Amino acid sequence: MAFPSDRVYSFDINLLLSDNTAAYTSTGFSQVAGANAILDMGGNQGTTPLQQARIDAVAVIDVTAIKISAGNESYKLMLLGSNDPNFGAGNVDMLGELMLGKGAARDGVNMKDSVVGRYELPFMTQQGGNIYEYVALYIVEAGTAPSISLSAFVAVLVEP
Repeated sequence: MAFPSDRVYSFDINLLLSDNTAAYTSTGFSQVAGANAILDMGGNQGTTPLQQARIDAVAVIDVTAIKISAGNESYKLMLLGSNDPNFGAGNVDMLGELMLGKGAARDGVNMKDSVVGRYELPFMTQQGGNIYEYVALYIVEAGTAPSISLSAFVAVLVEP
């Protein structure tokens, strides 16, 4: 499903974070073809110094369904970075986060209810002096029987 937006992003199937095959009803990584969607943004870890480039990008998230009817559902969409393709303990950093859900359940003041539509989450692969090779979308769900359906992909921003 395409949503109107004031910006157009180039789609690359290799940068797909979620294929919207099934609704997400529990906390975990987003999926493509039934497997965790871990994207390799490039780089050569086996050299000294590391050969990685900072990448400025946007996670384009098209929410096609979101349950907020119980009044307490929330969905944290966390864009994570790591130099470990398994995202092992102590090797992960937050590159960006978007919180959706019932207004009263969302962090912030006087938040409105989230709706279906396109959400854009800008991020960069460099945080705290570290450049991360791998990125993934992790969804933390809370509330009564949460359920969200979405497709998502990474669009690399052009250099100014």
